[in-house]
Amino acid sequence: MKNPLMLQSIRKSIDRGSIFIVQKRLDCYTDAMRKNRNDDATSWNDRIPVQAIKYGLAAFGGFAADYAALLALKEWAGLHYLAAVPIAFLLGIAVNYLIGIWVVFRRGNLPLMKELALFITVSLLALAITEGSMFTLTDLLRIDYRISRLITGAVTYLFNFFARRFVIYRAKIISSIPE
Repeated sequence: MKNPLMLQSIRKSIDRGSIFIVQKRLDCYTDAMRKNRNDDATSWNDRIPVQAIKYGLAAFGGFAADYAALLALKEWAGLHYLAAVPIAFLLGIAVNYLIGIWVVFRRGNLPLMKELALFITVSLLALAITEGSMFTLTDLLRIDYRISRLITGAVTYLFNFFARRFVIYRAKIISSIPE
C-alpha cells in the first residue's frame, strides 16, 4: 500500500512542474508570436509598396489582354460592349492570376482549391464592379466605352489588389510559431 503523504507530495511536485512546463511553453508561444507580429509589422509596411508596384505590372499585363480582347470583340466581332466586357475580363483575369502568383504574391496558407474559389469570388465581384461602372459611364454618362474601360480598370485594380492581398494571399502567422 502506498503512503498517502508521499502521493500527495508527488502530486504537488507534478502540479508545480506542470505549471512550470506549461508556463515555459506559453512563454515560448508568446515570444514567437510577439517576434512574428513585429516581423510582420515591419515586413508588411515594407512589402505593401513593393507588392503594389509588382501587382501594377501584373495588372497592366492582365489589363492589356483584357483591353485588346474588348476592342477585338467589340470592333471586329461586333458584340455589344456589355457582352464583350465579361469575355475580355476573363482573359485579363487569367493573365493577371498567372503573373500575380509568379511575381507578386506568395501562396498563402489556404489549400489550392480554397484559394482558387476565393480568387474566383474576388474576380466575380470585380467583374460586377466593372460591368456596373461600364454601364454607368457609357450608357448613363455617355462616355466612350474605350475611355470608360480605362477608368473602370483603375477602380478594379485597387479593388483586386487589396482584396487579393488581404483575403487570398495573407501571410502565414500561426504556422510559423514553434511547437
